[in-house]
Amino acid sequence: MVQINNNKFNILELNRGATETIVMIHGIFTNLSVYYLSIAQELAKKYHVVLYDLKGHGLSETANSGYDLRSMSDDLLGILYELNLSKVHLTGYSYGGLIALYMAVHHPEIIDKLIIIETPNLNDGQSRPLLEGYNKLFLDQYLESLSVSTGIIPSQRKISKTHRQVQFLFEHTTLKEDLSQDSDLFNKIAENPITNETLLLYATQTECKNASKFLHQHIKKSSLYYGKGDHSIPMQNPEWLVDKITEFL
Repeated sequence: MVQINNNKFNILELNRGATETIVMIHGIFTNLSVYYLSIAQELAKKYHVVLYDLKGHGLSETANSGYDLRSMSDDLLGILYELNLSKVHLTGYSYGGLIALYMAVHHPEIIDKLIIIETPNLNDGQSRPLLEGYNKLFLDQYLESLSVSTGIIPSQRKISKTHRQVQFLFEHTTLKEDLSQDSDLFNKIAENPITNETLLLYATQTECKNASKFLHQHIKKSSLYYGKGDHSIPMQNPEWLVDKITEFL
């Protein structure tokens, strides 16, 4: 645990001795286990991999506010400073991809290569429900996908804890209001194109196809690929993601 911006964050590092670092940001209402039990282990054979739980997620401390992209990016900057990392490959899944894109717009000098996985456009009616509609059904599907990919079946206690954590975020923090603050991020990307070399990884059954095409169009140095799966592709098809990320880096 490290103290960043008055909050305690759970951070996990793999292969600290590697010369290149990949920082991986998970999606909202999930945690670093999205990467840890499959993707991160493979990437760590060559790279220094840094995983962390977003505030209010996993083992990190919950805050009453500060779930907007600027605040979340400030948290990431604090973590990079704490770990003495001046330049990294940055990976973001779903809402984590929005944090990564925000970083690329406002702090491009920190990023070597950018990897975006199944990231929605907050101003896009096609994919916005992914962030607004996270509910019991979504969480059950997420936990099921995670158990299939890892072979680890979560206990009823673990499932109940996850549901309570999400319910608390919705009902007792500013998370829902904070999400609405950043609906113009893709407009900012169109006005100030990202210059970092970028890999866009989406699922064949994605609900974010418009977002994927928009990013590919507006990020000049970008490559776009679709792999088998849906929005839970990190759990459904981790081998494909590892292959694409390894080829890119």
